Amino acid sequence: MSSLTLLDRMLIIAQYELEAMQRGDVDGAISFFEERVALLEQLQVNQDEINSEDCKMKLLALQGFHQIIYEEGLKLKEQIRQNLLNSQAQRSVSKRYANARSLNFSR
Repeated sequence: MSSLTLLDRMLIIAQYELEAMQRGDVDGAISFFEERVALLEQLQVNQDEINSEDCKMKLLALQGFHQIIYEEGLKLKEQIRQNLLNSQAQRSVSKRYANARSLNFSR
């Protein structure tokens, strides 16, 4: 596969990865990321073709996607952290309620 084809495919997959992250689909994002890494490894084999202007432009676009994906990953990480904290707080409230209820019934 030519470098341009690999780069085109990586750009498409980067878009899918970003969309998966925006939906909160961590497993999907990981799958697309792994596919992108595999294509990057293939691209490294074809390094002699990367010197064209088209390849350079696509690499710059891919770099931009990478930055956006990274920032989206930070947002998703914070969202997951908040969900865990909220879940822990709800569990704590439920435990206190259950304890108070059992104390009232045992009287």
